[in-house]
This record gives sequence, structure tokens and C-alpha cells, in this order.
Amino acid sequence: MFKVRFTVISVLAALALTACNDKESPKPAPKEVAASAPVEEAVPENALLKAKVRSVVGTVEREKADSWKQLRVGKTVVENDHVRTALESELIVNLTDGSALRVPESSNVTFQAELQDNVKKLIFLDIHSGKVHFDIQKQQQAEIYFKTGTATVAIRGTAGFVGEVQGKTVASLKEGKVEVSTPKGKSTTIVKNQTVLVDDQGDSKVLKLESSGTEALAAAIDSIAKAEDGGAALNTEILEKSMNTFDKSYGERQRNFEKNLQFKAVGIPDSLYVPNVMLQARVTPGTIVTVWGERDTVPESGIYQKTLTWGDSAFGTKRFLVGCSDGDVELPCYMWVTEYAPMPALGPEASAEAQDTTAAKSVEEAAANLKLSVKIGGGRNERVHLDLPATELNTNLKFNLAGITAADLAQLKSLVVLRNGKPFKTFDANDLTSLAYEVPVSIERNKIADFEVVATLKNGKNYRAKKTYEVYCMVANHPGGKARNSIVPPDQEYERLKQSGELKHE
Repeated sequence: MFKVRFTVISVLAALALTACNDKESPKPAPKEVAASAPVEEAVPENALLKAKVRSVVGTVEREKADSWKQLRVGKTVVENDHVRTALESELIVNLTDGSALRVPESSNVTFQAELQDNVKKLIFLDIHSGKVHFDIQKQQQAEIYFKTGTATVAIRGTAGFVGEVQGKTVASLKEGKVEVSTPKGKSTTIVKNQTVLVDDQGDSKVLKLESSGTEALAAAIDSIAKAEDGGAALNTEILEKSMNTFDKSYGERQRNFEKNLQFKAVGIPDSLYVPNVMLQARVTPGTIVTVWGERDTVPESGIYQKTLTWGDSAFGTKRFLVGCSDGDVELPCYMWVTEYAPMPALGPEASAEAQDTTAAKSVEEAAANLKLSVKIGGGRNERVHLDLPATELNTNLKFNLAGITAADLAQLKSLVVLRNGKPFKTFDANDLTSLAYEVPVSIERNKIADFEVVATLKNGKNYRAKKTYEVYCMVANHPGGKARNSIVPPDQEYERLKQSGELKHE
């Protein structure tokens, strides 16, 4: 079916040479594009796809108005955006729910989105060349598809990569399940540790590989493609043999790495009511830990710590699949799982107006019998390590009125949010129509902000709840700051900033 221009021996020799060269003469790491602060831009309010740029390495360009411009951290990729990465470059974006997409070097991708039946969102990534690595959260109101010249790959909630390599579609999974379809109606399903090859005739071949879904396998496939003289479509049989040979060696190295790896995770709550979480673990120093596409090298202290955020309204299960690597091989080493939910509103949900019609007690009697309390989401004191290049924390202060029903709202005179003792947001009697509230707040780096929510009844009695945010980052301790490599873990950053007086109240 395909014209063969090389032998099995030549391909294996190319792979061996590549591996040897990688060990003896490592390629210098590409420089990350400087980004002192996220760049704000106007994003269409009706955009169906909003992918925040989290990392840019090297030359990554986006086509707008028939011209290509460098894409930078803080920008937002929307539907119809066309991006390309140069050699030794990559792009990482996060969808609103935290799903991560990484576009590696020499790739060309168009982002698309449409609304189906005015309800379900369909997101398409057209891969014109190269690959896209993904870590997708379980989708509820959306479906994600990767399209190449020979197949469409349906993603629901999984991790791996999809690419187009010399006339073939390659879909490879380290976790989850996907369905691969061809224009001729042929369909193939693959699961964890499987890789499928689809040729230009729509024929598919499924391989079970320990290296499935990894960067190493993607690089090996590229090496095989480069060994092909003339750029003709790769022969399926030779490609399969070469991948199996690579995987055998990879599996042995992976098992050796796993024997020496230690990963002890700190648990997180089963439910979260704020759109962020701090992940912590004690890990073998030097290990490269990847979560949601973001890579961090564990320092000598052995403490891994990372704060991840997502959209305020992206409720549902949040999965944090951890990849551990020694720079040569990688393996899934842990998974945190939690449920992000709206702040619970205690008591019946009926409207105040409906229940007021049946109320028999007087205003004074009703107020005297209230058992109101104010509950603020998250801990009483919340420390947030701010990752560069961000200069401030943007979040929502979430709180609710507990111990009362919606009918009791008529007894309230006001609801006030104080910031450092001064009124910040006031809800008067006309605004008090709910038991749950959210107030957007911004806190600068290395600042401490004290918030207090005061609910006042018409009889003058008030109820209070407090919360303190400590937002910190020792810039000199991070790449992008004054240091080339991380010096101490975030908890030590916090202590040093407190002792030096740099972390202080607003």
C-alpha cells in the first residue's frame, strides 16, 4: 500500500543513534519567552472556546487578521485561532475547567468550536501537522475532538497525544479511553497503554505499548519519520516493528525508574468550594512532576507543591493526574480527585415571597428566633502561592447565610463585606434575595488581606465571619525571577518573606 524507502535496520539504527546522542550531547533547553506579567486582551464575550495561555517556549505564533504574531502568556486562544510552533518551541493552554493542551515543536493547529442544539459545546482541534498532547477533564456540557487528514479522535476525559505523521494519524493514551473514526465510517476504540495507527486508507492498527501517551514515544515516532528519505508515507509494518522495539527498551528503563521513585501525596478535600487547590507531595529530589501540562523539577528538599486554578463556574469532578519523569522515561505516579461544587445553601430553596404569605409570626418574633450564621468558603486563613508571571490573585470570596430559610431574608437589613476593616461591598435590603453570594477580589503579590462579612438584622443584631488571604511569592526563588532554578519550596518562601517583612498587610 505504501512505498517503502528504508529498511527496518535503518530505522532502528536511527533510533539508537538518536538515543545515544540524547545521552551524550543533550540538546540545550529552549529559552522560555519572557513574560513579566499576563497580558490582558479583549476576549469576545460570546466566545465558545476560551483557552488561557499558561506557558510559551520559543517561537509560538497566532494568526490574526492574516498576519502572524508571537503568542504570549496571559493571552486567550478562542475559536478560529490558528497557531504554529517553531523548532524547539511549545505552547501550553488551559481550558476553563483546567483541561490542558500542549502543542509541541513543529506543529500547526487550528482551534474551532460550535454549539450543538444551543446546549452542548463542540470543540475541535484541527491538526494540520505535528501533535497535540492533552490532559482532558471529564466533560459534561462539552465534547472535544481532534481532527487530522485521516481520522477524528473523540476525547471525553483522558490523557495522551494525537498527531499527524507523514500520512498517518497516531492516537496514543496513557490514561482513559478514546474513539478514533475515519471518513469512511470505520471506528476503533483504544484505552490506557494503547496506541492506534490510522493510514490514508482508513485502516487501523492497535499496539499495546508501555510507552503509550508519553513524550518519549512521540519523539521516537518523529525519529522514525525523519529516517524516511524523501518524506513518503511511512510503511505501517516497519513503523509498528520500530515502535515495538523502542517500547521494549523503554519499558525496562521505566521499571528501573519506578523502583527508585518515591511519591507520597498529601490528601486534598473530597469537595472544594473555591476554584483552586494546592497539591503537595514528598517526592524523590530531581524528579520532573507534570500536572495539567505544567512541569516542575522537585528540589533537594523533596517537597513538591503546586497551586492550580480553574474557572469559577467550571463545577464538577476535578482530576489531577500526576506524571513523574527522570528526563528519559515517565510514568503515571498518582492521581488526586475532588469535586468542585457551588457553595451549599442550607435550608429550603423556596422564595422569600412564597414563604412570606404563610408566615404567621411578627417581624420582632421572627428576628428573635433566627439562628443565623455566616459561612465563608475555604479555610479561615488561606495561603496562596502565586506562580510567576502573575502579580496578583484574582478569585471570588464565596459565603453563604446558614441556619435560615429564604423566607427569613426579610429580617435582614444589610450584608456588608469589609476589607481590612473598611466597607468593600454592600448588599442592601433590595439585594438580599439569596442565601449564597460571591464577591470578586484581587490581592497583590506578598500582601495579606483581611475580609469580614457582616450580616445585620433589622433589629440591629449582627452576625460575622472572617477570612484572611496571604498571597505570596519570593520572586528571586523562581525561573523568571532572579534565580535560574528554584532554591527552596513554597513553604520556606513563606517563612522567609514573613521574617523579612516583605509579606505584609495591605
